[in-house]
Parts: sequence; C-alpha cells; structure tokens
Amino acid sequence: MHYLVKIISLLLINLFPVALATDYNIMSEELPPWNYTENGSPTGVTVEIVREILKKINHPDTIAIYPWARAYQMTRYGRNNILFTMARTPEREPLFNWVGPIATEKTYFYKNKDTKLHLENLSDADDTNILVTRGFPEQKFLLSKGFNNLFITLKTINSFQMLAQHRAELVVSGEFTVKYFINRSLIDGALIERMNIELLKSDLYIAFSKNIPPNEIIKWQNALNQLKTSGKYDEIFKKYMGEGVN
Repeated sequence: MHYLVKIISLLLINLFPVALATDYNIMSEELPPWNYTENGSPTGVTVEIVREILKKINHPDTIAIYPWARAYQMTRYGRNNILFTMARTPEREPLFNWVGPIATEKTYFYKNKDTKLHLENLSDADDTNILVTRGFPEQKFLLSKGFNNLFITLKTINSFQMLAQHRAELVVSGEFTVKYFINRSLIDGALIERMNIELLKSDLYIAFSKNIPPNEIIKWQNALNQLKTSGKYDEIFKKYMGEGVN
C-alpha cells in the first residue's frame, strides 16, 4: 500500500504542472484593432499574437472577451488570470507580472481637415474641444496637464464620428487605431488629419496575476520573442494595418 501511495504521489507531481498550464483564464476586451469580437469570436492584432504564443507553449486557446473593469479586477485580485492588451504604466507596474511589449503605440491629436486649427505645442489645445475615450491613458495624461476641456466618449470610433460631423475640434487617439479604422473604412481618412504633437508613447503588454510563477512568465516571453524574430509578428501587423494618415 505504501508503495502504491508513493507511485500515485509521483504521478500527481508530474501531472500538476500540466494542470496548471490549462487553468489560466485568458481575457481581453473590446478594443480594436488590438482585440475585439468578430462573428462571435475574439480577433485582432494582439489576439492573433497571443494565439501564436499559445501554440508555441502548447496551451489551449481559452481567450474570451470581458468588460475591461471586470477583467482588470480579476487579474489584479484573483489567481491564474491573464489580461491583454494593457498599457504598462508606473502605477500598474507592481500590480502584475508582465510579458511584452506586444505592441507600442504613439498617441496624437487628430482634427477634421476642414477645421482651421493649428497647434504649435500642447498648451495651444487649451481652448479647444477635445474628445477622449473613457479610461484610456491619454485621459489621465491630459487631466494631469490641467486640461478641463475634455469630453468623454465610450469608444474611440464614436469620437471620430463626432469629429467628422464637426461636433468637436480634436480627437486623441493612437496611430494604429486610426490606421485600422481607415483600413476597415470605418472612418474616412480623407477627412482626418494628424496634428504633429506626440502626446504619449504607450508600451502594450500581457498582464498576469501575481501568483503566476516566474518560469511561466519566462516561457511566454520567450515565445513572444520567437514570434518577433520569425517574421510572424510583422505578418500579423500587416494583416490589420493600412497606410493610415500622414
């Protein structure tokens, strides 16, 4: 009997890491072009990147779209949760383990080309109407600079629709987000002009619950690095991004 118990214990020890590898709850949100739902399934630039990582580490594809606030809380306070795409900020740094960057995006002001508006520096936007997406890093950034002329939208695409209708003077958005919208004909690129003021440069990462062990983080990071050197990473980006706005 003692021998049998020992054999069972050894089997459980060997199987336990495999069980751990299948227990991760992998979450994303509706945030095109990075991650969103299309035809009932998660898709997007970073969804495809994470799927390629999952193939390399032999982990099942359990990616699901969640509301951002819920997924964030689950990853911060729960166990065995993974969330992407997240901007890695100083405030968030100690709250998660990180793999990435899976993308880097620069944020600019955009205006309607018909609007006679010229900005030399950030302070020139003080007396304009600025649309920002709720909860995005640029909202916090502009508030920290003392801007009180911000109007909040739930989705970036809503901001550009309002800009096209001359209902605001400026939209704040990431360059890849704008390229995606134009590429998918969701906005008319001929109407949109990027202002030559870079507000932010955000490194986007995969965030892990703090209980996930370092060896797992290293495994994910190595898989991402391999994607970047193999050319598959660039191939995924080219699939989603058009020429964009000059």
